[in-house]
Amino acid sequence: MLGLNKIKELLQKKSASEKKALNHVIINLFPFVTTDEKKVDEYKKFLSLIGDMMSLQVEKDIPIFTLNIGKASDIIDQTALSYYTEELLKKAKEHKINVTIFGRWYELTGELVEALKVINNETKEYDSFFFNICINYDSRQEIADGCRVIIRKILDEKADVDSITPELLKENIYSSYFVPPDLVIESGSRFTGTFMFDSENARIIFMQKSVNEIVKADIMKFLDN
Repeated sequence: MLGLNKIKELLQKKSASEKKALNHVIINLFPFVTTDEKKVDEYKKFLSLIGDMMSLQVEKDIPIFTLNIGKASDIIDQTALSYYTEELLKKAKEHKINVTIFGRWYELTGELVEALKVINNETKEYDSFFFNICINYDSRQEIADGCRVIIRKILDEKADVDSITPELLKENIYSSYFVPPDLVIESGSRFTGTFMFDSENARIIFMQKSVNEIVKADIMKFLDN
């Protein structure tokens, strides 16, 4: 993972050349609800939407893009997702996109875990764009994991109780390297909590639409407003 200073440098260059712009957008695309008869075709369509979001990030010149595709139960076909990461990797290499996987994705099937490791490792030096994919992610678990890291530091005498601040927690959660989101787009009608600790002051849009009905144009119109 590249340092926070490098990301800040990227954002400063962008803000210097443009008026008010989006620096970090979160899109929550879950739960995925479909029927057994349609799930194969509709999940393929959903996977292509992930690629569309990566293209949209480049088109709209948004430095940080976070896509949450839900918990393990929301992944209809882990094998299909593992294969599709090859397509994402090609696109990431073409546009120098740093792809980072957040959540407890290492608890999924071996095939998918290995595919996610590849895309994570082979793009880690890119710094043109940052595309985060939250898989098997829980916002409360993110905060709990951050607290666990801080406690270990205290036990190892690398920190003390009085040093615990919101800034210290931010430094130890998954999203530590990234600026807070400007915009959160929810597919449904409720806030799902992605990067919950860091979402204060973000504008939230509720699409109130089934994930399997969403297309690239639906997201694009919110980025243009």
